[in-house]
Amino acid sequence: MNSLPTIITTGTVTASDGGSASVVGDPLNTPVSSSPSPITPSSPAQRDWASSTPFRIAIVGGGIGGLTAALFLDRFCNTPAHPIVEVSIYEKAHEYKEIGAGLGLGPNVTKLYARLRSEVDGIPILDAINATSGSRNDTWFTFRRSDSGHEIITVPQSEREDARVRFVGVSRAELHAILLEHVQKKQEIIGGRLFTGKKLVSISEDNGNSETVSQFPSSVDKDGKKLKPVKIAFQDGTTTVADLVIAADGIRSAVRRQFIADEPIYGNKILYRGLIPMSSLPTPWPMPSHAVMWNAIGSHFVMYPISANKTINIVACKDKPLSELGDDLANESWVATCDRSELEHDFAEYGDPIMRKVIRQMPQQVSKWRINDRQPLDKWVFMEGRVVLLGDAAHPMVPHQSAGAGQAVEDAYILAKALGQFLLLGDEKGIAERDRWMILYQNIRMPRAARAQATSREAGDLFELMGPQMEGKSYDERLSILKDGAMENMKWIWTEDIDAAWDEGLTGMD
Repeated sequence: MNSLPTIITTGTVTASDGGSASVVGDPLNTPVSSSPSPITPSSPAQRDWASSTPFRIAIVGGGIGGLTAALFLDRFCNTPAHPIVEVSIYEKAHEYKEIGAGLGLGPNVTKLYARLRSEVDGIPILDAINATSGSRNDTWFTFRRSDSGHEIITVPQSEREDARVRFVGVSRAELHAILLEHVQKKQEIIGGRLFTGKKLVSISEDNGNSETVSQFPSSVDKDGKKLKPVKIAFQDGTTTVADLVIAADGIRSAVRRQFIADEPIYGNKILYRGLIPMSSLPTPWPMPSHAVMWNAIGSHFVMYPISANKTINIVACKDKPLSELGDDLANESWVATCDRSELEHDFAEYGDPIMRKVIRQMPQQVSKWRINDRQPLDKWVFMEGRVVLLGDAAHPMVPHQSAGAGQAVEDAYILAKALGQFLLLGDEKGIAERDRWMILYQNIRMPRAARAQATSREAGDLFELMGPQMEGKSYDERLSILKDGAMENMKWIWTEDIDAAWDEGLTGMD
C-alpha cells in the first residue's frame, strides 16, 4: 500500500500561506450503522442538532488505537438522524508500514470489538478479527522448560459465555487493515479525513477568525466561558483546528511532549522478532498448542500462530543491561536488524530440540527491539478538556502481558462513551464543562492502565524467572513460582468489568 487511503468525505487543512485546502472524497453508498445508539431519538435529554455544526475531533496517530477510537466515537456520539462528530486522523507517516508482527488481544478486548459492527452487513468486527487469528486449541500458552522442553504448565483460555470472545493472536498489519476498512465504510457518518505526512509540531489555542470558532453548544470552561478550538501546526507548514484533540501517537507522542517533560525508560530487556511459515514446523506437533513459551533464567522464547494459522509469530526476550546494548540500540534507534546468529548466541543454553528447530526456520536477518516504557502519569487531560491522551501516548507498557493494544482499545471505548454523554446528555446532569467529562475518562482508565504498566514489568521478570521472589533459588524452585504465577497473571486483566467501572465513575459525577 503506497499511502494511507482516504477514510472520510470532507476535511480542511489550512496551508502555511493562509489558504484553505478542502479535501473531498467520493461518498460511499453505505447504510447508516445498525448498531444501537446510546441515546434513543425520543430521549428528552437529547440535544437538537438540526442547526449545529459538527463537533470536530482530530486524532493524532492512525494506528490501532486511533482507528479504534474513531469507530467507537461513531458508535457513541453519532445518531442515525444527525452525525454529531466529524473525525479527522493525522498520521505522520507518508505511507503505511505497520511496525511489528503479531500481538495478543485478550477477551477484555475482543468483547469490546464484538460491539462494533460492519456498515455493510451488520456483522461484528470481531468476526473478521477472529477469522485472521491463529488457533490456540483453547490454550493461552503452554509453558516449557528451556533445557528439555518438558511441560511446566499449560494455561487454558479463561471461561467465557461467548466462544468468539477469547484471547487471540493476530497480525498487527491485518488487524490495522480490518479497522481501516471499517473506518472507510463509515466515512459519511464520521466525517473528516485520514491525512498522511502530518508530523505535529505544536498545539495551541486558536485565535483565528470567526470561521474557525466552533458553533458547538455547551462547550464551556469552569467559569461558563465558551472554549475556543485548538490549533494544530504540522511540520509541513499546514495547520488545522479542532474542538478536541486525541493523542494516539504512541510512546514517542508529540502531543504528550507539548505538556509532559519526561523520557522513556529502558526496561533492561531486548526482543528478537521474526515470522516463519506454519508449514515449516515439525509434524506432528508434540505439544497441546502452537502457543508456546520456553522459560530460562534471564530469557524467554515465545511463539504463537497468526494469520489464520498460516504464520507463526516469534518473540524472543533477553535480559540485557543498558551497558551491554550495541550501538544499534544504545541511543535514538529502538529497532535494528541483526544476523540470526546473535539470537542463537543469546539463546544457546536452550536445549529443547523442537525450539532449536524453530530458531533455524527464522530468517537470516531478524529484527531486534529495545523495550521501553514510561512512568505512569497523574494527568491525561489538558487545555480544559480539549486535549486528551490515549494508548501508549498515555501509558506505554512493556509487552510481556500482551496488554498494550488492549489497554488502548479500552481507552477508546471509555473516552467515546464519556464524549457521547457530554455531547448528548450533558444538560441532563447540568454539566456543560467538557473538562469534567474528559476527566471522567481519565479517572476511570488511569488506575487500571497504571496497574497494567506495573504488572507487565512484573510479568517480564516472572517469565524470565527473575525478581526478588526468585533470588537465591534453583531453576526448579523458580519454575514452581512461575507455575503458580502463570495461572493468575492475566486473570485480572481479562475478567475486570469495564462497564461496571464506567457505571461507578458516572455515578460519582452526581
